[in-house]
Amino acid sequence: SSHVLRGPTSANPLSMAPTAKLGAAIAGVSCCWLLGLIAAGHKGTSRARSGILRRARRRGDKESGAGPGRAMAAAAARGAGRARAYWLRCDLRVDDNQALQAACDGAASLLPVYVFNPSVFNVPTLAGARKSSARRARFLLESVACLRKKLESMGSGLAVLVGKPQDALPKLCDSCDSVFVTQGICSEETTDEALVAKRLKGDLKPVWGGTLYDKNECGVNPNNVPLLFTNFRNRAEASGRIRNPIDAPKELPPLPVSDSEELSKALSFLPALEELGYEPEEAAAAARDDPRAVLPFKGGEEAALARIQKWIWDDDRLKEYFEIRNGMKGEGYSSKLSPWLALGCVSPRRIWKEAKRYEAERTKNKSTYWLVFELTWRDFFMYMALSQGDKIFLRGGVIGDKSPWKGDRAALESWKEGRTGDPLVDANMRELKATGFMSNRGRQNVASYLIFNLGVDWRYGAAHFEEHLLDYDPCANWGNWVAAAGLTGQRVNRFNTKKQLNDYDPQRVYVNHWAGGAKPRIMEAFQAGAARQGQEQDGDDSGAGALGQLKGHHEVAVEKARAERESEEEGQTLPGQRGVDGRGQTGPECHPLSTSFQI
Repeated sequence: SSHVLRGPTSANPLSMAPTAKLGAAIAGVSCCWLLGLIAAGHKGTSRARSGILRRARRRGDKESGAGPGRAMAAAAARGAGRARAYWLRCDLRVDDNQALQAACDGAASLLPVYVFNPSVFNVPTLAGARKSSARRARFLLESVACLRKKLESMGSGLAVLVGKPQDALPKLCDSCDSVFVTQGICSEETTDEALVAKRLKGDLKPVWGGTLYDKNECGVNPNNVPLLFTNFRNRAEASGRIRNPIDAPKELPPLPVSDSEELSKALSFLPALEELGYEPEEAAAAARDDPRAVLPFKGGEEAALARIQKWIWDDDRLKEYFEIRNGMKGEGYSSKLSPWLALGCVSPRRIWKEAKRYEAERTKNKSTYWLVFELTWRDFFMYMALSQGDKIFLRGGVIGDKSPWKGDRAALESWKEGRTGDPLVDANMRELKATGFMSNRGRQNVASYLIFNLGVDWRYGAAHFEEHLLDYDPCANWGNWVAAAGLTGQRVNRFNTKKQLNDYDPQRVYVNHWAGGAKPRIMEAFQAGAARQGQEQDGDDSGAGALGQLKGHHEVAVEKARAERESEEEGQTLPGQRGVDGRGQTGPECHPLSTSFQI
């Protein structure tokens, strides 16, 4: 990597830079799994966040065009204006938020709403997994609380409800002409949208957002995306377009005038973990950060922008990202921005813009490009999910493979608990369970081990990752896992975990940090060989997404009667998991769903 260049005018170049350079500087989205490399919770959060957004405002309309503040003023001058609502999901920010801008444009009033749906928290899914751990739910609660604080500081607020969106939103938004929402990609989100739209008095208006390349500017047909990342990347870089991020609104439309007691309560309510279905003991444990963790992750846009400031500028890590990205222990080896990306606390375009500013002010090299490369990986899995639909959640994947899986419940549980006898696998799985995070290198190895060494159905691994990963995103998680299993028709990477351990943890610093002193049970019966075919290789980052950030699982359309019959005949299901799809659903009543990713 090239030498370090310090900012010429300040130790805090981000806050001193011109607003036109306000970018999206988040590194660490590696292979969609590096998406989980974001951090939170350090001093200077408010300073970094306000500095970033101040520069964006000063930039004015030079790059992003007229903002919502100008549009609102023009609408008021015309005497126009409508009552609007904005349904937030995985877009928990005010900066570079396309749906928020659309909702503000011409609105006389705006009601931001977030709905906590109990069915996506402490609810069983597949092979003993749940939709979300309490720790991941805590990160979401922090992100929602941060957004409410920001909206209130802008003269607005955030109504928070617990329930099904199709029940909660129509009641609260019955006087709204339209409800805006960031368009969902996977079937869980799109099903929710359809159910809500059916019961609203006004219109539901989905707005595309959350990707580096907009849907119609990604260089390919978004409904027929190449299944090879290299093809997608080449076409995106050659003929796609990355737009400048949109500045946060200078002002927001006022909240609607209402004497509704329900609305009044919703504007101050935030559920506790116990109200989302978690036992007090698990909720208390989730409130504590493991001291061995790479970071004390804290949810919210403020923490996300602070992490950008620290990792890219204060610590000057971006210049060496390519060389250090395969680390497993410590705070600095990656941006660790993926948890914030998954909930939309920061946008990929803001990260891209900050990387461009870094190139202009400090240095431009392979590492600075690689950050954008990883963000492109994230887009690839989002567009693959859009193109392939529920195929990414089915046992046979995109190609519809019917080969049997021979791994049993004991093998799966040993993997989940970090007691397989493989030091690298066990250390990574223990880190995941204790902290909700795992490095990109770790994710690639543990996924390969579950699939090829233990012969366990890949969907069980994806479901476990969905439960625990702070950076869970359905597209990246399920897309990476289905690719890792060789079910997209592309090259398969089978990782040699012993060689990987020697290459990436030769002194056993990481392994001893997480598995030192333990004597895991060696599962010789499950290490006899792969249950499926795959090419034995070191496992570089170029094939099938290298498992990137496996984030989350979606309640995919079930294989229904045929899958149920095949599962019974082949005898591969785990106890209590007959005829399941990627969401752990059974029987003909199943419907496609998904949560938001992550990536």
